[in-house]
Amino acid sequence: MGARYRLSQLLKQTADFTYRPPGGEIHDIGLAKLGPKAKRAFVKYSIYSIPYYIKGDPLQCPQINEHSMYWEAAEMVRQLNERGYVVDYHHVHSKAPIEWEKYDLLIDEGGSLIRMPEHLRAGRTRIFYASSNYWLFQNMAELRRIEDFHRRHGLFISPERQAPPNYANEAADYMTYLGTDFQLRLFDRPAHKHQLNISAVYEPDYQRRNMAEARTKFVWLGSGGLLLKGLDLVVEAFAQMPELTLYIGGHAEREARFWSWLEPMLAKHPNLKYMGWVDVGSRKFADLAQQCLGTVYLSASEGGGGAVVQLAHFGLIPITTETSTVRDELATVIRSQEPSEIIAQTIKTVRELVALPEAELHARSEAAHAFARRHHTRAAYAQSFAALLDRVEAGR
Repeated sequence: MGARYRLSQLLKQTADFTYRPPGGEIHDIGLAKLGPKAKRAFVKYSIYSIPYYIKGDPLQCPQINEHSMYWEAAEMVRQLNERGYVVDYHHVHSKAPIEWEKYDLLIDEGGSLIRMPEHLRAGRTRIFYASSNYWLFQNMAELRRIEDFHRRHGLFISPERQAPPNYANEAADYMTYLGTDFQLRLFDRPAHKHQLNISAVYEPDYQRRNMAEARTKFVWLGSGGLLLKGLDLVVEAFAQMPELTLYIGGHAEREARFWSWLEPMLAKHPNLKYMGWVDVGSRKFADLAQQCLGTVYLSASEGGGGAVVQLAHFGLIPITTETSTVRDELATVIRSQEPSEIIAQTIKTVRELVALPEAELHARSEAAHAFARRHHTRAAYAQSFAALLDRVEAGR
């Protein structure tokens, strides 16, 4: 049987196995202050920080510094309350029914908008909160990476980031996005588009580094779905550059089949340093980042490249793929989507970077930090979300 058939069988076996956090719903947020005649908003997104917002301090949420979405979710509700909306909040995977007729404004990341009855849509503003690329693009991108990895290494890796179909953009008045215009090519309905500034968990001050020490060291940082996120391509590129060091931060052991390939690579190539999961807010990580030059992130599909944005706050110079959806002003962008070409271009781009004069490297490091400080902070996210609500209120 051919490789494509074996791949299809593997996908069939795993198609129904999708991890989803528990659902949950919180209603009437702000009712006590705003009263029963206030406007009503519905939000469907990550719920974990919302109980802490209600208690008065979302920063007490245990996950608040694990991912930017936790703070952003709480900020969303805060601004809606501030503008006079009582908020009903459903976790993104909640199956609870939605009382559509209650709401003046609906914000949905979970794909529910398409189920809103046509006769209830008029007079209700509907926002699709897109946190990734189009679902079909992401799924195909991961499958292509799996197929190509098998071609290169003879091993199938289980898909980790297959997204359920989401047609919310087809029923939305507005669509937000956290990345770049690359994402907009994939959504073919005429909703008004609004770019939000993805935030960062930590915003350290810039520190000038010793470039003589740092210019040969790089960091990769990422979460689940390592093949989709391109860790294999980064590892293969740096395996061909033994004069350079790559520090890898993530939970690679959790993905057993990928780890069965990565672990021998680490043993074979001493310039590949696996750190496991890292706390980017720790002094230990700050010290490591200060000793490195850049980050290489070769994802096949992202919704804003949050890991890259966070590392830019440490002055690390980003090299990314276009499909990582990191803004061109921040990163050197590899346009190809073909893995072997991406590896080749990465080697070329990294070697060109490390060969630059120290003054140029300092300038690029400072520019990365400055861009992150302007566009990728909690304040920048808050301003961009407020601008969205301004558009809604003005009917633009």
